[in-house]
Amino acid sequence: MLTNQVQGHGFVRKEFVLGTLIGETMKYAIISDIHANLAALERVLADAARYGVDQVVCAGDVVGYGPDPAGVIRVLRERSIPTVMGNHDAAVVGWRDTDDMIGSAKEGTARHRKELGEGDLAWLSSLPYVYEGDGFAVAHANFRAPEGMDYIHTKLDARDSIFSRDEKILFVGHTHVEALYRVGFVSDPHYPDSEQLEPHDFKIEDDWQYLVNVGSVGYPRVKNYSSYVIFDSSTGEVQFRRVEFDFAGYKSALRAKSIPVPPWMEEMGKECGV
Repeated sequence: MLTNQVQGHGFVRKEFVLGTLIGETMKYAIISDIHANLAALERVLADAARYGVDQVVCAGDVVGYGPDPAGVIRVLRERSIPTVMGNHDAAVVGWRDTDDMIGSAKEGTARHRKELGEGDLAWLSSLPYVYEGDGFAVAHANFRAPEGMDYIHTKLDARDSIFSRDEKILFVGHTHVEALYRVGFVSDPHYPDSEQLEPHDFKIEDDWQYLVNVGSVGYPRVKNYSSYVIFDSSTGEVQFRRVEFDFAGYKSALRAKSIPVPPWMEEMGKECGV
């Protein structure tokens, strides 16, 4: 994508010379935070297939917490799904310490290090921090320094990421919560408008750059569904997708491997009647 850059008040305004995102026309599913939950991954991939998705891209955290890291990696490798490095992936291969992790995350990291074979660990180690697509990019967390895995919680966090890249739209995970941000020089040609919006289906507009958090496939934490996003590079349309999460099945899979069920999942399961 070609851009002009205009300086003003310390901010760089990117003017998109090409009025289209189109490179190779494709429909993408952007997924994230599978966390070794094979059943949830298979449900999401089946849903994406029903919507005619051409390519799946994963925003990281393939491993961590869940019962089947090898199964998830097998599916990603067999389907040649481009995947970026998440903080749990980096911890499992020893690139990131676990000092700032909660107890269940530390336990999952140690368990997955033991369970995974050399080939799977080598695959995890090979993951890049950023995937660049047709007018979009994918990282696990903040694009400004993707290896740092800093969370994006606010519109200013999102602006930092957006201003570090030239793509029209960026996709992340990490928080396990869907989110939508946009930045544009709309009110003032020299100072950016930064907005956080309720997640909703939308079409990319010329005056804005976007950052989308796609949520979590395998460890939703605050919602009772798996979530991901479909992005159509031919139309610029973005669709938030939600897929039923099988709490009963997931808890059974955890218990079968003697993995404690986290309290938040017990409570959410009760809300869903399981």
